Amino acid sequence: MTEPQRHAGRCLCGAVTFAGLGPVKAVHCCHCRDCARWNGGPLITADFAEGIEVEGPVRWFASSEWAERGSCERCGSALLWRLRDGSMINVSAGALDDQTIIRGVDEHIYVDSKPAYYDFADDAPRLTAAQHLERLKP
Repeated sequence: MTEPQRHAGRCLCGAVTFAGLGPVKAVHCCHCRDCARWNGGPLITADFAEGIEVEGPVRWFASSEWAERGSCERCGSALLWRLRDGSMINVSAGALDDQTIIRGVDEHIYVDSKPAYYDFADDAPRLTAAQHLERLKP
């Protein structure tokens, strides 16, 4: 069996490292208030086709009934977002060592929460909170 591609990343201090496995499946840009409070603005994450391996001191915070956010316990870098049922985990695109693997945003979510002071010029689909949450239902 062939080993998947490994796309390395880390937090600001280097205590937490991760590898996205396989190709980038999707890049999401979330405009919700929780992401803005956690990250300081929209959160752009990468979803890898074969998952993610993480090492180091991650502190998980249950930010909703259905999702958790992972930060470095040492430096506080916002690194990981996952569904609490384990079916999806994404990494902060900005924490990837090789930024060239991110070719653009595949979709924007929570666009009804996006503040007016910024915008993106791409033509990626834009989903409201209700539209996005509907897709997450089992």
